Amino acid sequence: MNKDKISAFTLKIASSNGCGLISILYDIYEEYEKDAIGSFEAGQVEEAIAALKKCAEVVSHLQNDLNFEYKVSGNLYALYDYVQRNVSKSIYKANTEGLMEAKKVMDELGDAFEQIAKEDNSAPIMHNTQQVMAGMTYGRGSLNESIMGNQVSRGFWA
Repeated sequence: MNKDKISAFTLKIASSNGCGLISILYDIYEEYEKDAIGSFEAGQVEEAIAALKKCAEVVSHLQNDLNFEYKVSGNLYALYDYVQRNVSKSIYKANTEGLMEAKKVMDELGDAFEQIAKEDNSAPIMHNTQQVMAGMTYGRGSLNESIMGNQVSRGFWA
């Protein structure tokens, strides 16, 4: 994943609520998945394995964040375990076989969490973050970002 995508995900995370954060994790997984598939197709096995390890980290994070007070968490844990085993299979076999099985599950779950995130109107998790507005201004090929909000209250006065 390149620096621009990492910056874009960072901005999304700073302004998202709980369900939105889970949806972003699925998007991050999908980016690493694409990187792994592209690297395998290009014959770059080392880079593909590195991307697969990042996929495994994201799934591990999703597993660790489950709230077992809800019954569905047990089912999600089992699905994440299945995905984790298939990603590991792709790592040790150095091919996309297991990753394609994991992709089926993660695509379905990602779509479901995206729908849930659209319906969640709760406040963002992070407070006192800057609101960033991005748009095409003053040129066709350049993207300008403006930071909105009260900048006087940020930081410390000495």
